[in-house]
Amino acid sequence: MSRPSRIIIVGMGVRSMIYAREALEHPDLFQIVGVADVNPDRVKVARETFGIPEENCFSSVEALVAVPKFAEGVINGTMDQQHVPTSLPLLRHGYDILLEKPFAVNRQEAEQLIECEHETGRRVMVCHVLRYAPFYRRIKEIVARGEIGRVINIRMAEQVSYFHESVSYVRGKYASPEICGSGMLLSKSCHDIDIMTWLMGGNDPVSVSSIGSVFQFKPEMAPEGAGTHCLLDCPVERTCPYSAKRLYIEHPQRWTGNIWHDIGRENSTEEERVAMLSNPENPFSRCAYRCDLKIVDHQSLLVSFKDGATGTFSMNGGSTASGRHIHITGTMGEIFGIFEEERFTVYRIAPDVPGGRTAEVVDVSKAQQGNAHGGGDQAIIHDFVTLLQGGEPSPCCTALDDSMTGHRVVFLAEESRKKNGATFLI
Repeated sequence: MSRPSRIIIVGMGVRSMIYAREALEHPDLFQIVGVADVNPDRVKVARETFGIPEENCFSSVEALVAVPKFAEGVINGTMDQQHVPTSLPLLRHGYDILLEKPFAVNRQEAEQLIECEHETGRRVMVCHVLRYAPFYRRIKEIVARGEIGRVINIRMAEQVSYFHESVSYVRGKYASPEICGSGMLLSKSCHDIDIMTWLMGGNDPVSVSSIGSVFQFKPEMAPEGAGTHCLLDCPVERTCPYSAKRLYIEHPQRWTGNIWHDIGRENSTEEERVAMLSNPENPFSRCAYRCDLKIVDHQSLLVSFKDGATGTFSMNGGSTASGRHIHITGTMGEIFGIFEEERFTVYRIAPDVPGGRTAEVVDVSKAQQGNAHGGGDQAIIHDFVTLLQGGEPSPCCTALDDSMTGHRVVFLAEESRKKNGATFLI
């Protein structure tokens, strides 16, 4: 295409803005030409940020598809349970979609979306952005070349920091399936299960079992004497690790902005934020142990693959720091690393050297530069534009049919958890 691709934002949230901002850096590649969101303030932000004409601003997907198609693609960053209901009319109206993960909240919806994609001939890319991170791309290349032989086992873990856990999953909008439409494994860790099945490269999973529960965030685990609201009635607030005042005002971390975004007060002062957290109706300063958490705070699963290989994954909420760990054992070697350390080690069997193995450290820090998703957020939107312009997307491309493999594992893992670890065939 000689002109930039035209893209519409549906759901003007934090994730959509991350992808859309690339248009400001690369206006020669794509432009944001429309927005649809139920919140008029977010529509205003999009309009002002990207120079969107008033006639291309909508309050709903229904209003958007009621006018003639005026772009090639859509970034769909709506909440999880809205992904399929909003994507179906967009596909039928002729739009290709970059769809935030998880692309569906249950198997029935997932199959409905896949069927619609096939019927319309449109394309959906799922935002499994970690595939694009150099850390996982290099591991994929090494495994695909057979450098560690055939994979026997992939062991993965996601440590969800106490800060992220409290913001998003205990006090936030992902605390209950009734609110967000899905459980913890789907909303947080479908990235990781997608990586596992992607690395296995066509060696399809055949069964899964899973266990998990709420271990920490329940009333009996609260500090002695704890109140119900951090800034109103808690005598131990100053020593509690989940004090809302300490976490969100005095010592804010990466996810703090999500709080003020969700409240609609992103530009508030510190004094205003203290006042907001002092409001008993504000969910973000409830006692973390008395939030009636409806999702698990830890979960583990076991996956078997068609050639007999296995995969294990554990999600642990409330850890000291965020971390994604991976250890792959092959017939001729191993790969071990932690994503946040931006390097991994490849061990190879070598009987003729001291210790019986060689070790090669692969450093991806220059490529990732401390980016939370290793630059995957930026890389995936460029791959989507390539798709829109008729080019060949990268090997990391998260096509809908391909993404369904990992999602299917997650759907069945949650069913297994509810049945005390029963094994489900895939």
